[in-house]
Amino acid sequence: MTLSDVHMLLEARLNPSLPKLAWVAEVDRTKELVTLQHGSGVEVRSNFFIEGVWNGPFEDGGFSETDCVFGTGGILSEHSIRFVTSACTTDYLFYADTPGQVTVSNSLPLLLGSIGDTLDPRYLEYPEICDSIMEGINRYRRDIPTKKGKVRRQMYRNLDVSRESLAESEKRMPPRFSSFKDYRSYLEENYALIAANARDPQRTQPLEIWSTQSKGYDTTAVNAIARAYGIDKVFTITKAKQVGVLAHQDEGELPDDDGGEICESLGLSCIRLNRRAFTEEFDQEYLYYCGLHHNQDANLKDISKHIANIGILLTGTHGTIWYTRACLGKRAHLDSELRKWDMGGHGMAELRLVVGFIHLPLPFIGARRKEDIVEITESSEMDPWRLRNTYDRPIARRIAEEAGVPRQAFGQSKMGSVVIFPGPSIPYGRALRREFFSYLADEKIMARSTSLLWPLVRWINTALMMKSARRYAVVYYMERVISKLTRRDFRFKQLWWDLEGSLFCFCVNRTASAYESIVKA
Repeated sequence: MTLSDVHMLLEARLNPSLPKLAWVAEVDRTKELVTLQHGSGVEVRSNFFIEGVWNGPFEDGGFSETDCVFGTGGILSEHSIRFVTSACTTDYLFYADTPGQVTVSNSLPLLLGSIGDTLDPRYLEYPEICDSIMEGINRYRRDIPTKKGKVRRQMYRNLDVSRESLAESEKRMPPRFSSFKDYRSYLEENYALIAANARDPQRTQPLEIWSTQSKGYDTTAVNAIARAYGIDKVFTITKAKQVGVLAHQDEGELPDDDGGEICESLGLSCIRLNRRAFTEEFDQEYLYYCGLHHNQDANLKDISKHIANIGILLTGTHGTIWYTRACLGKRAHLDSELRKWDMGGHGMAELRLVVGFIHLPLPFIGARRKEDIVEITESSEMDPWRLRNTYDRPIARRIAEEAGVPRQAFGQSKMGSVVIFPGPSIPYGRALRREFFSYLADEKIMARSTSLLWPLVRWINTALMMKSARRYAVVYYMERVISKLTRRDFRFKQLWWDLEGSLFCFCVNRTASAYESIVKA
């Protein structure tokens, strides 16, 4: 594309007070003018801008259709602009459409601050809207109600804006995979192109590459692929969570999840992180809840202490795509919709813009061919890498073992390092918690005196969430008895559950207010 081909005009303004990777674009459809405000880490050229990477040369700007793009951006054509979404379900675009103008951002608070709107503290379905991401790219809820109406969320598919129309456009589908060799080649070849794009000298700021490593399958396979193209830092969380307890109880002897041995076998050095660093300091807690109403991603909090530049963070999010059919069970969903059954890794959408990393969950490469991937997993060629237990991922095991990782070093038992707080979502940090309860009182949602009951409510809700035959057994057996007597499944309702979306609303509005003063300064 040459400058003479572009009639839509891009007017970009660096706003150093914005988060490094945040951007907001106002499209005047009548004048065919795009006015962009952006943080210091967003790359801007005459006909495109991006905070992201893709499988092609950087200066070509060819990220508008590829299925291997991570991060967000926009690219101009003759009379339109295509806003490009990430090929994973962890990041989104948000937009507001008014007569003659469309405002688009990669941050919900930044969009709201730019248009002078807020979320509605009395709207109760924000949790359902957040959770709908698990339903995949066709069924998620796009509309987000606000005080003044609504804004929309755009996931996976691109958004095309022109004088005449506002429409979605598809990314290119990955090719069909008929064998393990086909699939692994696709992963390796496209990641190689992405890594080259990240380090391309044509960038104003070439990107560093960082990764994570546990004792599980997913990060081991990711690093077995990525190591050949250079990894600047690898982070490992040394301790996993305890089974059956929540964050405020999760102390003492914790399971070993240190990925150091695996890093050594791959020729990588690692930085060890404290999974419970949030107990010492949690100043950025509000950013986690700007992305998701019930957030589990505080385990990676300490990464920000070890990075100063802009980079890519590789994770194993969506590694469940490598499960056997038996492990998938009823959750198989053998389609191209990118459905999930948990939100792990999805809570960093706002945080990453501030810290300065592009989230690249490598299992999303080629993931829309899930049916082919599961067929390969079930094929006889994968039998030598099959454990035939409830934690079995032959594709990931083969990738790792053929890279030299010993069989016993990884994937032996299912662990996890996510941080699970009790519901409803209430700030862990005392200062933010006081501010949140004051907000509830000011909005007449909860009396100030009622907030004093939080320790008791947390205890009761913990019992209701974590009940089993061994822990909180009274609750467990009471529910079973009532279920038998009523002949229907019975569960005690958790206290304060109508507040489940309130922290999301509070944090988004709080951040939107700060961004509003920045963009209008």
